[in-house]
Amino acid sequence: MKKHTSIVLAAAAINASAAGSAMAQSSVTISGWLNLGVIKQTGEATKLGTVSRSNIAFSGKEDLGDGLAATFKLSTRFEMDTGTTEAGGRPFWQGESTVGLKGKFGAVRLGRALSPIGAQDGTYDAWQVFDRVASPAWWFFIPDYVPDPLSGQPNSHDYGRVANAIFYDSPDLSGFHFHLSTAASENAADRARHYGGSLNYDKNGLSLMLGAEQNSQRDRAYFAGAAYKIGPVNTMLGYSLVKLDPLGSIYSSDWTNWAAASDPRTKRSSVALSATIDVGTNTILVGVGRDFQGSTNAFNFIGSNFTKAGTNYSGASNFYGLGYLYNLSKRTSLFADASYVNWKYEDDNGRTHATGFSVGMNHGF
Repeated sequence: MKKHTSIVLAAAAINASAAGSAMAQSSVTISGWLNLGVIKQTGEATKLGTVSRSNIAFSGKEDLGDGLAATFKLSTRFEMDTGTTEAGGRPFWQGESTVGLKGKFGAVRLGRALSPIGAQDGTYDAWQVFDRVASPAWWFFIPDYVPDPLSGQPNSHDYGRVANAIFYDSPDLSGFHFHLSTAASENAADRARHYGGSLNYDKNGLSLMLGAEQNSQRDRAYFAGAAYKIGPVNTMLGYSLVKLDPLGSIYSSDWTNWAAASDPRTKRSSVALSATIDVGTNTILVGVGRDFQGSTNAFNFIGSNFTKAGTNYSGASNFYGLGYLYNLSKRTSLFADASYVNWKYEDDNGRTHATGFSVGMNHGF
């Protein structure tokens, strides 16, 4: 389970003027998540690596008076086993790079950050969409949808974040809150402007969400989630619907190449049901999911191709995940994961199923 605490580095700053000076309270905080273990990602070889994204973030705010504050956040992700930044041509501040204002009206941020669906859907998965071995949501939530498909980073289509964007987060309104985003169109191949939004409700153990987005290629994503916690048990459900535009780059051979499938699909849908059960210092996680259409060559949980089958896609897929956390403290835990996935059409290696597992350690700060 992802748990963060913070270390405050600085607590005060002085804002001086020619006529005098006034005190403005400022703070800068370091937080992060470290994850490393022995991992056999579903269908791949066993290795030492990360199951969830290790990251470090610098965030801060300055009190401007009358309830108004300036904010910023810079977050980068890295590989714990090698100490290098994430591969794939992604930007250094992969997690987030924003500056903004926060007040009674809510919060406005400018820069690069998670889209509304990407920022909120973790509430509806036992692993918070943060485990590449056991989380069905990691593989199946909003399948094939990319909020920012032409971000300018080579080979780095980002499945959760938007660059050159404006974000708004509302204050809490008796349990309701909403989140909006829109982005500048800065690429000549953009066919539309990104926009997104989610409406959420969180109160008395009940959490609900409806979200919708469109990217610059006119692909659209819709998400609905529900979660309810009773005592030590938290049950979560998420449903995704994606509509790919046949004229967009994600549908074409530039990316998923659904156009080459034996049964081309512009509609993608999935569902995932999961739960966490707290037993003393132990947490048990269980989850199941289904991708109703399946995924194309290389764009699936195991990187398989289906050329020999003549389909170029997997067909409907089912995912089963099981996890265990032994919480040594609020910040540190040991984990073990296992997963099993099956699909309809035989891949080029003669498989219709695969397994995965991981054991390791988490530390949040």
